[in-house]
Amino acid sequence: MDKFCYSCGAPLGVPEFQGKAENYCIHCTDAEGTLKSREEIHQGVTGYLMSWQTDIDQPTASKRAEHYMKAMPAWAD
Repeated sequence: MDKFCYSCGAPLGVPEFQGKAENYCIHCTDAEGTLKSREEIHQGVTGYLMSWQTDIDQPTASKRAEHYMKAMPAWAD
């Protein structure tokens, strides 16, 4: 079974996404492997959505990021 980042859903089987943390990708953790803040992750997901969904504005991407993150184990609460 493929493993995915508990914070953003990135595939952890892909070497460029692997970091020091077992359940989180390199983009969601700091240099020590500690999960970044919810706000930092939200900004990153928002930016990612805007990078490939060129027809959406920042407020729309932010709402989509919030909705998406609620489905991730790290942010489900």
